[in-house]
Amino acid sequence: MTQAPLDGTFRRAWQLLARNWVIIVPALVVGVITGAVLYLLDAYGAISVGSLDELNGGGPAAFTAFIGSIVAILVRIVGAIVSIAYTTGMAAAAWKRGSATLADGTAAFRADAGQIFIAMLLLFLLGLIAATFMDFTYYTTLLLYAIFVLYTMPAVIVGQRSGVDALVESFRIAGKNFWTTLGVVVLIGLIAAAGGIVAELVHDFPLLGQIVALVLMEAVVAYATLVVVGEYIALRPTLDRPAEDVPPPPAAS
Repeated sequence: MTQAPLDGTFRRAWQLLARNWVIIVPALVVGVITGAVLYLLDAYGAISVGSLDELNGGGPAAFTAFIGSIVAILVRIVGAIVSIAYTTGMAAAAWKRGSATLADGTAAFRADAGQIFIAMLLLFLLGLIAATFMDFTYYTTLLLYAIFVLYTMPAVIVGQRSGVDALVESFRIAGKNFWTTLGVVVLIGLIAAAGGIVAELVHDFPLLGQIVALVLMEAVVAYATLVVVGEYIALRPTLDRPAEDVPPPPAAS
């Protein structure tokens, strides 16, 4: 069975990122804003991970901390939705015409924020199930989870699917192109691990260390998004044709 080559997607994704560093910007901005909000909540003692028993016996202070924790969760969710929508929308534009702007991310956010939220909720529930059984399956459930949900967000934003339909489509694409998708997951994991090691090494450098580390990690996220979007565009037609007739990744303009 012939499947789409990965080297073309990874190479072209790097070329697109090199010409469109603006793809990194939304995640950086969102990361700084959400980090600042969470820092303030923590600084004022508004975040608590206490149990409900502690909440019941803790009086007004515990209730305030509980509300702060809910706010912190909502901040992370909203930040993730904005970051995913912008980054994926800009990645799709880059694959389509070779360039991307913040306007592409804005259009994706306005059009798909609600469905992204639904998809993220479904992904969270499935991830929770996969994590529950990971010790019994030697992490196989987590690997299968990563493989089969990989194309969910591109299916929402690029394919214009609903949150539920996007998850179903991701399962179908991954199932029909299992080894290709496994290769994507493994290679992205290796790249992310390497980026994390480098970011950790430069994090403690004076003055610019933390900034460089943050930019590096968001560059890895943007690159991974470009790869996944490129593979989604290339593999989506396989749902309607024989598995042996898989098109190559789309060429960047």
